[in-house]
Amino acid sequence: MTDIKFRAVIAGSLVDNVATLFIMLLLMTALSSTGISEDEVVGRMKSPSGLLLSLIIGLGCTGFGGYVSGRMAQRSEVLHGALVAGIGMILALIWRESGLPNWYDIIGFAGMLPAGIVGGSMAGQRRRS
Repeated sequence: MTDIKFRAVIAGSLVDNVATLFIMLLLMTALSSTGISEDEVVGRMKSPSGLLLSLIIGLGCTGFGGYVSGRMAQRSEVLHGALVAGIGMILALIWRESGLPNWYDIIGFAGMLPAGIVGGSMAGQRRRS
C-alpha cells in the first residue's frame, strides 16, 4: 500500500473516463453532422463495427489512463495502471448498458486489465530509459 499514490490513480482514472467519453461524444457528433438521424447514429454505434470501435477507443483510453497514473506515481507503474483498470471495470459495471452482445462485454472486461497494465508498463519503461 505504501507504493500506491492515490492521486496518481485518481488522475489516471479521470483521464481514462473523460477521454473515453470525450472521444465517443466527438464521434457521435461527427456522425450526427453528416445529416443522419439520432436514431441512425445510435444504430450505427450499436452495430458490430461501432461496438468494435467503442472497444478500441475504451481500451486505448484505459491504457492512456494507466500510463498517466504510472508517470505521475514514478514507481510501481504497472500496479498503478492495473488500479486504473480496476476502477474502470467497477465503473463499467455501474454504467453497463443492457442489451449489448455478450462478446462486447467479454472482450471489454477481459481487455481492461491488460490495457491498464500495458499503459503503466510503458510509463515505467519511459522512466527507466
